[in-house]
Amino acid sequence: MQRDGLNSSLNFSEYIKTLSEIETEDLNVKLNSCGYQSSDEVSDLLNTVELFIQDNNLSFNISKEDLWHELLNNGYDLGDRILQLESPAIYGADVEELQEYLSRLGFYSSPINSVFNNNLENSIKQFQENRGLSVDGVVGMETSVEIRKLLRPNMNTSLNEAVKSFKRDSNTISICFDVDNIGNYKEQNDLYREIKNQCNEMGVSVYFSSEVAQDGNEENSVKYVNKLNPTLFIKLAFNESELIINYFKGKHSFSIIGEQLSEKIKIDNNTDSKGKSIPLLKNTRSVSLIFNGNFYQFNIKKLIKGLVLGLRDIYNY
Repeated sequence: MQRDGLNSSLNFSEYIKTLSEIETEDLNVKLNSCGYQSSDEVSDLLNTVELFIQDNNLSFNISKEDLWHELLNNGYDLGDRILQLESPAIYGADVEELQEYLSRLGFYSSPINSVFNNNLENSIKQFQENRGLSVDGVVGMETSVEIRKLLRPNMNTSLNEAVKSFKRDSNTISICFDVDNIGNYKEQNDLYREIKNQCNEMGVSVYFSSEVAQDGNEENSVKYVNKLNPTLFIKLAFNESELIINYFKGKHSFSIIGEQLSEKIKIDNNTDSKGKSIPLLKNTRSVSLIFNGNFYQFNIKKLIKGLVLGLRDIYNY
C-alpha cells in the first residue's frame, strides 16, 4: 500500500538523470543519512534510490518533492525534531528509534512501524510520568535525553522487537503461513496439505493467514497474525528469478531471531538471506520471514524441519 500523495506520471529515474551537481550532492547526503551508500555516478544513484523506494514500499512514480520528503523523514535521529501526535501522523526513522528505545525500557509493546500513533503517545506519557517529567506525550529535548540516559551502555545491539526476541513461555511451537495465490487449485491444495502434514509430524501447530485473508490483503493478514501471535510467521512469496530469505532490518533495529533463523535455513546451495525494512516484516509482532522463490519447488519437509529445529535451538525448547 503506497502512502497518500505519492502518485505521479514521472518515473523517478527521469529526474535523477537531470539533477544538478548541488542536487546530486544533496541526494547523496540524504541517502547516507538513511543508511544507504551511493556515489555521484548516475547508475549508482539510480540503483540506490530504487532500493530505497522498494524498502519503503513507495511508488516508482514518486515525485521529486515527495522523494526528498521521504528521504528527510527516514534520515532523522531521535532529538532532531519534536515528535507528537498529529494528523496526518508523523513518521520516520526517529519515530522507529523512539519505539525501539521505549520497547527496551518496557513501556512500548506494539509493532515497531515508524509511525507516531495513539499507542506510542500513551507509552510516552507512561514513561514521562515514571521519570517525573511533564506528562504531555510530546518528545522534545528533555524526554529524548532522559530516554537515552537510561539505556545501558552495553545494549548496543538493536532489538527491533522486545516482543519478538524474548524466550516464550510455552514450549509449543506454532507457525503461521501466508502463501501467495499462485498456481492451479491442485498445486495450491497439495502445498497446503504438505505443509500441514509436515508440521503435524514435527509436533507444530500450523495456521494459514492466506486462508483467512483470501483477498490477498496484506493489512488483513498482519491483523490476523498479530491477534494469533504465533512463534513464527512465514510468507511464501512467489518469485521465479531469485531465492532469498528476508528478515526485518531497519536503520536502528533488526530482528535478532529472524536473522539467526534465516542463516540456519538453507533450501539449496544458492539460498541467501538479507535484512529488509518493509511493512510486512515491520508490522507483525511475531518473528517473521519472507521466502522469495518458486515455493512449489521447495523441499517442504526440509524447510519445516529446519525452521522447527532452529526455533528449538534458539529458544532452548
